[in-house]
Amino acid sequence: MRKKILTWILAGVTVIALTACGGSPVSQNQPPAESGQSASESGGDSNAADIHIGIVVKSLADQHWALVKAGAEAKAKELGVKVDVIGPNSESDVQAQVDMIDNLIGQQVDALGIAPSSQDAVLGPMKTADDAGIPILTIDTDTTFEKRLSYIGTGNVTAARAGGDAAAVVVGSDAKAVILRGRLGDTTHDEREQGFTEAMNAAGIEILEIKAADSDAEKGMNITQDLLQVYDRIDLILCTTDNITLGVQRALSAADSDALIMSFDGTSSVCDLIIQGKVLGSVAQNPYAMGQLAVENAVKAARGEAIEPRIDSGAEVIMQDNAEAYLKDLMEKAGQ
Repeated sequence: MRKKILTWILAGVTVIALTACGGSPVSQNQPPAESGQSASESGGDSNAADIHIGIVVKSLADQHWALVKAGAEAKAKELGVKVDVIGPNSESDVQAQVDMIDNLIGQQVDALGIAPSSQDAVLGPMKTADDAGIPILTIDTDTTFEKRLSYIGTGNVTAARAGGDAAAVVVGSDAKAVILRGRLGDTTHDEREQGFTEAMNAAGIEILEIKAADSDAEKGMNITQDLLQVYDRIDLILCTTDNITLGVQRALSAADSDALIMSFDGTSSVCDLIIQGKVLGSVAQNPYAMGQLAVENAVKAARGEAIEPRIDSGAEVIMQDNAEAYLKDLMEKAGQ
């Protein structure tokens, strides 16, 4: 009996020793490496608390980017990582965005998510980040930089065409339209312009003019006022962002114009106008999901894991029949 007891004691000591030497299950903050790889080979320091993600958006001055930030911060909290979501006061302040990217590179973040305001301006910082071994993902707007790992965002051409198709059904094939877009050279607005144009051409609707309003409400209002003086008839104004729509709607209301507006972004302010019947509709992106996906995949990239080269965050056309339900969900995500 003494021998048996001694045997059991020794077996227990052996188990304890194995546990102390690394035989315990991997902790929640330390996922197992890929088969055949050490933790360092599968992404460096695998402790989630030590991962620092930097995200630079075009601006934090409107709800779209604020929702990207909210989604990113929610996912970072869930995963236990650090994220900094920053952006200039204006989408046209390209140099401020470049400076912010450079600053995050200087902080030696583990991965970068960038929504480039200018393709040319951000190529230098992206190359610097790549040379420093920092994985790069693009958010909302893609880049020509070949070494970026993934684009996370809306399929802008397809989404804009869906919005244009919905508007065309309402105004009819004999309508006359105008397209007001964001800054020239911005890929996102190039693609949305393309989608709207394709929809109008397919419906046989004449496009009177395409003008850049630089995603600015006041510019949108002023351009609309000028167009109403030039053309006797405008049935539809297509805007590549809700910020422009806010100014366009004011101009149309002041002029007592019957022109309809199809917008793009699905922000709460424009959803309110849709519910009131003052705006026809808006193509709603999912910026909250965009932020979540950005952090989730940036963490994978920081750990050296493979990610998809293109990740669609989704979109839907919002009109009066679904605006209230969409707005309720939107406000919950925004924490309002």
